[in-house]
Amino acid sequence: MRNAPSEKRYDTLTAAERSFVDNVARHYHEAHGVTWEKGRTMAWMIISDPAEQTLSEICAAVDTTPESIEQLIEQLTLAGLYVRIDEPGRETRYRLVDDGYPKAVSDTFASWPEYHRIFQFGLEVLAGADADRRRRIAEIEELFGHIVGDLAEMSKRWEQLQSASV
Repeated sequence: MRNAPSEKRYDTLTAAERSFVDNVARHYHEAHGVTWEKGRTMAWMIISDPAEQTLSEICAAVDTTPESIEQLIEQLTLAGLYVRIDEPGRETRYRLVDDGYPKAVSDTFASWPEYHRIFQFGLEVLAGADADRRRRIAEIEELFGHIVGDLAEMSKRWEQLQSASV
């Protein structure tokens, strides 16, 4: 691992790196309403060199300000996707956790059966309510019921794939 500070700036990324960073940012922006700066940050942390980046290095690489991404960095650190590295005499650095994305996705999927149970309970709570109120919750309950039914099999296939690649 290199300890020298990164000299990367958005305008010095290769065309391919910028394309990747911007494609990820575009996806997050269009699919989830995430700002371009935050989407670029998530992409950059996947491909950054070195893997450990200070906030100022991240900002230079994705052409943004600390104020635009500090909250994202903190949220993703709390969520376990990034690790915060504090050492005396050095600026705080952040790194994408090894297997961070697969774990984050698995953790999200693991919570979906509980969502399904909550919406099933909601249908019971609204048993005597008008059809429009029940329809809204029934759509969500049906969606989660369908997805949850497939999750166990998907998770099993992923675990088999991971075991085979070790």
